[in-house]
Amino acid sequence: MTFDPRTRVPIRTLPKTIEACCYNRVLLALARLGEPLEVELPALRMSIRAERRVWLGRSLINDIPLMAWLGFQVVDRGLHEPVPCRLHLYHFHAGLLAGHAPQCLAVALEARLAKWSGAGSHCVAPLVRRVGSPEGKRL
Repeated sequence: MTFDPRTRVPIRTLPKTIEACCYNRVLLALARLGEPLEVELPALRMSIRAERRVWLGRSLINDIPLMAWLGFQVVDRGLHEPVPCRLHLYHFHAGLLAGHAPQCLAVALEARLAKWSGAGSHCVAPLVRRVGSPEGKRL
Protein backbone atom coordinates (compact mmCIF):
# COMPACT_ATOMS: atom_id res chain seq x y z
CA MET A 1 0.00 0.00 0.00
CA THR A 2 1.37 3.38 -1.01
CA PHE A 3 1.18 6.22 1.50
CA ASP A 4 0.30 9.66 0.17
CA PRO A 5 0.77 12.37 2.83
CA ARG A 6 -1.37 14.78 0.83
CA THR A 7 -4.46 12.61 1.38
CA ARG A 8 -3.80 11.42 4.96
CA VAL A 9 -5.04 13.47 7.90
CA PRO A 10 -2.11 14.34 10.19
CA ILE A 11 -2.29 14.50 13.96
CA ARG A 12 -0.72 17.93 13.78
CA THR A 13 0.52 20.31 11.09
CA LEU A 14 3.28 22.80 11.86
CA PRO A 15 5.04 25.51 9.90
CA LYS A 16 8.68 24.53 9.52
CA THR A 17 11.80 26.05 8.00
CA ILE A 18 14.48 23.88 6.39
CA GLU A 19 18.01 25.28 6.38
CA ALA A 20 19.21 26.24 2.91
CA CYS A 21 22.23 23.91 3.03
CA CYS A 22 20.03 20.90 3.88
CA TYR A 23 17.39 21.66 1.25
CA ASN A 24 19.99 22.39 -1.45
CA ARG A 25 21.89 19.19 -0.68
CA VAL A 26 18.71 17.11 -1.00
CA LEU A 27 17.87 18.75 -4.34
CA LEU A 28 21.41 18.17 -5.58
CA ALA A 29 21.20 14.50 -4.61
CA LEU A 30 17.82 14.14 -6.30
CA ALA A 31 19.22 15.68 -9.48
CA ARG A 32 22.37 13.53 -9.52
CA LEU A 33 21.22 10.25 -7.99
CA GLY A 34 17.64 10.13 -9.25
CA GLU A 35 14.22 10.48 -7.76
CA PRO A 36 12.92 9.20 -5.36
CA LEU A 37 15.69 8.56 -2.86
CA GLU A 38 15.33 6.14 0.04
CA VAL A 39 17.65 7.02 2.92
CA GLU A 40 17.88 5.06 6.17
CA LEU A 41 18.76 7.02 9.29
CA PRO A 42 19.59 4.30 11.86
CA ALA A 43 20.44 6.84 14.56
CA LEU A 44 16.83 8.09 14.44
CA ARG A 45 15.36 4.64 13.68
CA MET A 46 13.66 6.02 10.61
CA SER A 47 13.96 6.19 6.86
CA ILE A 48 13.12 9.09 4.60
CA ARG A 49 11.81 8.83 1.07
CA ALA A 50 12.80 12.11 -0.55
CA GLU A 51 11.10 13.44 -3.65
CA ARG A 52 11.19 16.94 -5.05
CA ARG A 53 7.82 17.92 -3.52
CA VAL A 54 7.50 15.61 -0.49
CA TRP A 55 9.88 14.07 2.05
CA LEU A 56 8.23 11.21 3.96
CA GLY A 57 9.69 9.82 7.18
CA ARG A 58 8.82 6.23 8.16
CA SER A 59 9.73 4.10 11.16
CA LEU A 60 12.40 1.46 10.57
CA ILE A 61 10.87 -0.70 13.28
CA ASN A 62 7.29 -1.14 12.07
CA ASP A 63 7.22 0.86 8.80
CA ILE A 64 4.52 3.30 9.89
CA PRO A 65 4.53 6.89 8.62
CA LEU A 66 5.93 9.32 11.16
CA MET A 67 6.10 12.69 9.41
CA ALA A 68 6.12 14.43 6.06
CA TRP A 69 7.58 17.71 4.88
CA LEU A 70 5.63 19.22 2.00
CA GLY A 71 4.59 22.53 0.50
CA PHE A 72 8.16 23.79 0.06
CA GLN A 73 7.99 27.50 -0.76
CA VAL A 74 10.89 27.97 -3.15
CA VAL A 75 9.51 30.67 -5.46
CA ASP A 76 11.54 33.91 -5.27
CA ARG A 77 14.05 32.34 -2.87
CA GLY A 78 17.79 32.86 -2.94
CA LEU A 79 20.00 29.80 -2.62
CA HIS A 80 21.22 31.00 0.76
CA GLU A 81 17.74 31.53 2.23
CA PRO A 82 15.94 28.92 4.35
CA VAL A 83 12.93 27.17 2.83
CA PRO A 84 9.55 27.43 4.56
CA CYS A 85 7.34 24.34 4.38
CA ARG A 86 4.66 22.43 6.29
CA LEU A 87 5.45 19.53 8.58
CA HIS A 88 2.72 16.91 8.98
CA LEU A 89 3.07 14.71 12.05
CA TYR A 90 1.44 11.27 11.93
CA HIS A 91 2.77 9.87 15.21
CA PHE A 92 2.59 11.37 18.70
CA HIS A 93 6.36 11.34 19.20
CA ALA A 94 7.38 12.31 15.66
CA GLY A 95 7.97 15.89 16.73
CA LEU A 96 10.95 14.73 18.77
CA LEU A 97 12.69 13.55 15.58
CA ALA A 98 11.55 16.31 13.24
CA GLY A 99 14.22 18.79 14.29
CA HIS A 100 17.13 16.41 13.62
CA ALA A 101 15.88 14.52 10.59
CA PRO A 102 16.60 17.09 7.80
CA GLN A 103 20.20 17.56 8.96
CA CYS A 104 20.72 13.79 9.26
CA LEU A 105 19.22 13.36 5.79
CA ALA A 106 21.62 15.94 4.36
CA VAL A 107 24.63 14.25 5.99
CA ALA A 108 23.59 10.82 4.66
CA LEU A 109 23.11 12.22 1.17
CA GLU A 110 26.48 13.98 1.34
CA ALA A 111 28.07 10.56 1.92
CA ARG A 112 26.22 9.15 -1.10
CA LEU A 113 27.26 12.08 -3.25
CA ALA A 114 30.89 11.55 -2.21
CA LYS A 115 30.69 8.07 -3.76
CA TRP A 116 28.97 9.34 -6.89
CA SER A 117 31.33 9.17 -9.87
CA GLY A 118 29.98 12.20 -11.74
CA ALA A 119 32.15 15.12 -12.74
CA GLY A 120 32.32 18.23 -10.62
CA SER A 121 32.15 18.92 -6.94
CA HIS A 122 29.60 17.17 -4.76
CA CYS A 123 29.75 19.75 -1.99
CA VAL A 124 27.14 22.40 -1.40
CA ALA A 125 28.88 25.48 -0.14
CA PRO A 126 26.94 27.91 2.04
CA LEU A 127 26.33 31.28 0.41
CA VAL A 128 26.95 34.31 2.56
CA ARG A 129 26.43 37.93 1.55
CA ARG A 130 29.62 39.96 1.77
CA VAL A 131 29.66 42.83 4.19
CA GLY A 132 29.11 46.09 2.35
CA SER A 133 27.76 44.42 -0.80
CA PRO A 134 24.70 46.39 -1.93
CA GLU A 135 21.51 44.59 -2.91
CA GLY A 136 21.19 43.80 -6.60
CA LYS A 137 24.92 43.72 -7.33
CA ARG A 138 26.99 40.59 -7.84
CA LEU A 139 28.65 39.15 -4.77
